[in-house]
Amino acid sequence: MAAAGCASQGVTAGQAADSGAISSPPVSVTSGTDSPSAVSSSSSASPADSASSVDQPPSDSSTSASAPGKLYKLTDTVTEGGFTLKINSITMPWNPPAGAQFTPAPTRSWLMMDFTVTNVSGAQSMFDTIGAFDLRDNANASHLTSVVPGDTLPAGKLFQDHEVKPGETARGEVVFDLPQNGGPFRLIFKGNMWHASQNPPSISLSK
Repeated sequence: MAAAGCASQGVTAGQAADSGAISSPPVSVTSGTDSPSAVSSSSSASPADSASSVDQPPSDSSTSASAPGKLYKLTDTVTEGGFTLKINSITMPWNPPAGAQFTPAPTRSWLMMDFTVTNVSGAQSMFDTIGAFDLRDNANASHLTSVVPGDTLPAGKLFQDHEVKPGETARGEVVFDLPQNGGPFRLIFKGNMWHASQNPPSISLSK
């Protein structure tokens, strides 16, 4: 499913976050030698009708707190569901370029993640960002990649979901719409969700 075709949404599962907090002032965290171009932050007010994730009450799932997946550091390369993931950098808050139609709502912040994935499954496999990434806040609410913030990324930066050949590497950016006071955050990585383990790993989105 193409990222641009999916509305932002939220689902939840019961697993407590166990990582450091991302501070509210603008910050860009780089975990590898490859990092995206710097993005300037804006202090202007945001329209109230900006799109945001839908947070729902926790429910039982394969990522329950009773059987959490392994927690990795931001700088680690993680393998799951036939793919390896390397987070190149994260920026929060991330604000779109001047003149963009949409900006974060007053109580929300956008997190931009630049990442690289490699297909290590040995067969052609679909990489779908909504299925691969499940970002959790400090209330364990789930946040998927958001289509409206993603559409404000510079041309050519938004990761396009596609079939990835064996051994092929792909890089791009996605944006999450998050509560301003939701940190610390962690990212559950499933790779190709149809080939993910019952308890996929998590990555702390803090240094």
